[in-house]
Amino acid sequence: MSIVAMQRVTLIGLVDRKRETLRRLQALGVMHVDAPAVPEAADRRESLELHQALTYLLACPHRRRLQRPADTPGLGELLETIHTNRRRREDLIDRLTLLRRHRRALAPWGDFHFPPLEALGGQRLWFYRVPLGKHRLLEALDLPWQVVNRDHRELYLVVIAPEEPTGEQVPFARSHTGSRSLTAVDAAIETARSELEDLDAERFMLTRWIVTLAGHVAQAADTAELLRIMRASDDTAEALFVIHGWVPRERLPALVALDESGEVALLERPPADDEEPPVLLDNPEWLAGGEEAVKFFQLPGYRSADPSAMVGLSFALFFAIILADAGYALVFGALVALARPRWKRSRTGRRLGRLGLAMSAGGLLYGVLVGSYFGLAPPAHSWAAGLAVMSMDDFGGMMRLSITIGVCHLIAGNALAARHARPRRRALSNGGWILMLASGFALWLSLPTQAPRLPWLVGLILGAVLVLLFTRVTPRIDGWRPALQRLIAGLTALGSVTQAFGHALSYMRLFALGLASASLAVTFNQLAVDVRDAVAGAGPLLFVLILLLGHALNFALALMGGVVHGLRLNLIEFLRWGVTGEGRPYQAFANQEESTWIK
Repeated sequence: MSIVAMQRVTLIGLVDRKRETLRRLQALGVMHVDAPAVPEAADRRESLELHQALTYLLACPHRRRLQRPADTPGLGELLETIHTNRRRREDLIDRLTLLRRHRRALAPWGDFHFPPLEALGGQRLWFYRVPLGKHRLLEALDLPWQVVNRDHRELYLVVIAPEEPTGEQVPFARSHTGSRSLTAVDAAIETARSELEDLDAERFMLTRWIVTLAGHVAQAADTAELLRIMRASDDTAEALFVIHGWVPRERLPALVALDESGEVALLERPPADDEEPPVLLDNPEWLAGGEEAVKFFQLPGYRSADPSAMVGLSFALFFAIILADAGYALVFGALVALARPRWKRSRTGRRLGRLGLAMSAGGLLYGVLVGSYFGLAPPAHSWAAGLAVMSMDDFGGMMRLSITIGVCHLIAGNALAARHARPRRRALSNGGWILMLASGFALWLSLPTQAPRLPWLVGLILGAVLVLLFTRVTPRIDGWRPALQRLIAGLTALGSVTQAFGHALSYMRLFALGLASASLAVTFNQLAVDVRDAVAGAGPLLFVLILLLGHALNFALALMGGVVHGLRLNLIEFLRWGVTGEGRPYQAFANQEESTWIK
């Protein structure tokens, strides 16, 4: 649960061996190279074409067994076959869409064939849709007409005339049916569907090349990355190239071995105070779900603290309080477990999957403690009732619990910041905030009682003094200007007292959302029972429908609220106090694995 220490490294080698040396460096996969983040378009073109073909095959609903056949065709031939299948399939789907739209427009008129124009004596058939509210206007038509169909909105009118009638002759919107009959359109649809089945079968057969394509995609990505790094090197007049970057301290021996091979010279040193190394978080896998949440929002600065463990644990706690039901927690856990074959395919998926299981376990425990099972309380004197030590109806107690959690969370954030504060005296400012938060909370708790309040007032004043004096720390104060700057910085920081108060109160949303979830569950249960008793015959069916739809809606809202507000309290309120600066991610110059591209 820390930010990995980095070393600044410089590699110097011969220009005529630059490509081979960088390939060895890429194979090691330990160095973050300072280079432009995006390769040039020319380097990415081949990789994008391969990736497009692989994505098309991966999107196939059914795949053949993953394998690496021995009779691999040429890459160009394989790509041409895949892209031809994709283009033909896209064109065919567009054609089917147009045919089905045409059929829907033609169906109300019935299945008919236009006779030759000579057989009609030069007359033509003109088709119109007439709103039901305007059917009286038909009596004023001078041309021969006939209503051939009707529905709940329109009449389908056919007018006979040698030329298209004017708007004065037929004041309705004309319907363009085309010259093909319904039978011909149906035949075209069947032909297109048959062609689509052939293309889908060909696509299914092509999925046997997924592993082969993934290997080519990885190789193309590696080549594009190598060219990007080659352009980023500094080539000197002495036929040498220089590469600058960062390496995790514990991985430095790998570069030392490259140096000892005689191919490159290695210079390494700790980062200077004015340098900002890339950030690599180090967390055990069972706690790394919080790391993924932190990286989604922002990475902490290199010299800050790693909040991943705290974010993961507190997010699971907040989610449990908002869900507030053991039954919902079991359903959520079952959904996470059912999705395991999908999320276990990637490292990020495995981490988030474990976080989901922790959220389900926390929700189950909290639901048991408040005694809520799909909005139902356990029977009195049962073992489940004995485990219910809290009540959602105790508004005062639940409000105190929410604010207590909020204050403890903000105190933990300041403690985390104090542990990694640089210079060390700046930690006294975080200590001042801890003292102010704790004293203010204790003073609030003492208001309804006769407990002495002087210690808490002293704590507030002492905390404010620490914030005032140590928010801005300078090596020495020589003159009135640095002293004034330090005082202004302290006063500005003290202006955040109202923000701290608001952040602590914002944790009341935990109780509010949990109460809303529990209340809705109870309401749907009562509504289902009332309908069952009031409606004869269909009462049991309506009872089941209301329970299913009501709890499904409440479950979805609870999940949304638990995720959104759980993240908000962690990534806005907590990180505001616990993390300083924003880091850039550590991205090793390394070869891609084939499995990375297969989802």
